[in-house]
Amino acid sequence: MTVGDASASLTIHSCPPHRVRSVATILEDRGLIHREHVERRTLLIGLTCTPDLCSPGDLLDLADDLIDTAPEVSFTVYEDSTDEWLGSFCRYVPGLGRFVASTDHDGDAVFTAREVLELDQMSPGDRRAALGVPWSEAIAAMPTDDAVEPQPYNTRWDPASGKITALGAGPDGADVTITPACVTEVDDDGNLADTTAADAALAGNGFLRANPWEALNVTCRTWGTDVYLAPEDTPGSTGPTPGIQS
Repeated sequence: MTVGDASASLTIHSCPPHRVRSVATILEDRGLIHREHVERRTLLIGLTCTPDLCSPGDLLDLADDLIDTAPEVSFTVYEDSTDEWLGSFCRYVPGLGRFVASTDHDGDAVFTAREVLELDQMSPGDRRAALGVPWSEAIAAMPTDDAVEPQPYNTRWDPASGKITALGAGPDGADVTITPACVTEVDDDGNLADTTAADAALAGNGFLRANPWEALNVTCRTWGTDVYLAPEDTPGSTGPTPGIQS
């Protein structure tokens, strides 16, 4: 990924399975990885991606997009230094937030004389944080297994009746009707008024939505998405025990 005369890269350090699709889509759209036409996607943990084209500011935009879309993901975005300016990197770990620093040609963080004097006055814990040590330690302790998207289940929603059905998501491949019913309006431009109740109902029945709701016909009477069985520790979810079988 080229920014002026510099190059840039991204490394994913961890990603929960239910965020693999959304993260992969961001990376595909930016040319960081090749688009895969497969049912279940995989992220190669620890692999550094270096696409061909990038505009100034894209690194920060990429970090923002990843955090907004998948706040549980850990990553580093890095811009090489040149003969004219320092490089930079942004490292993100859930629970720690972002660590941003200027870097030299070896990718090591650099500090001004004033910053070094400030570091000398800090407590050991604050100094470690200012140097990015907690981020490095957290990443070093992360598993290195690749992240694989869970099995997705095609789901249909009729906003007028409120009926949501997860196709083949129940025991023995049975369809699952989501309760309670989630009625909402569709405006004249074909936009859903509100998806909050539908998403909450999915979570309450042990599912997580994989991607945005999309109209499945020109009348916008039927909408669709894919869902995953939610891990048991997902906030707001009852875990992988789907609701009513159809």
